[in-house]
Amino acid sequence: MSTRLYSQVNFIGLEIDAKDLKYNEASVDLSIRLFEDSDVNALNEGLRHVRLVEASIPNCYVAVTNNNVVVNRQWVFKHEQNDQVANYFGQIFPRLKEDELLIEGVFTHPDYRGMRIMPNAIFQTLTQEQYKSIDRIIVFVDRTNIASLKGFKRIGFNPYILRQEKWFLFNRKVAFVPMPSALEKSYSNLSRIA
Repeated sequence: MSTRLYSQVNFIGLEIDAKDLKYNEASVDLSIRLFEDSDVNALNEGLRHVRLVEASIPNCYVAVTNNNVVVNRQWVFKHEQNDQVANYFGQIFPRLKEDELLIEGVFTHPDYRGMRIMPNAIFQTLTQEQYKSIDRIIVFVDRTNIASLKGFKRIGFNPYILRQEKWFLFNRKVAFVPMPSALEKSYSNLSRIA
């Protein structure tokens, strides 16, 4: 509750030209399928993202093992969902153009982290036939979420903007500002971290 009284959170906006996506092999074999109702809480995450599931904004994908164990999930929003995304999240994302995608709600089961599942699942999702006409893909990651930042770096994403969210007395203000060079440099150095 105190985070809504006063706080500031910074999210690194990452982008990639779709043709530049890099394949990363995961430690387990994965396949991608659309989210099913039975997948709710399959990632052992409590109630996180349940409201987003209930909002039914297409498309939510899960990565599953050969035994159909759900190990990862992410939403992929296209420009047709601009209004739904804005109604749900507020103005925290730029409006998408026809040739752009937004990735959101990426989550990997805690027991399967560190296995390069997230970069593999995102690569498999975004290289599906229905996304062949997409040129640019964007995502926003909390600057303190090093594991996710490293995963997106592995598949070729680069920083392009910083989203600052400031809360004061339960009101949120969002600003998009140029990427600070120090933050861009720390992102570049992520590849040096094991």
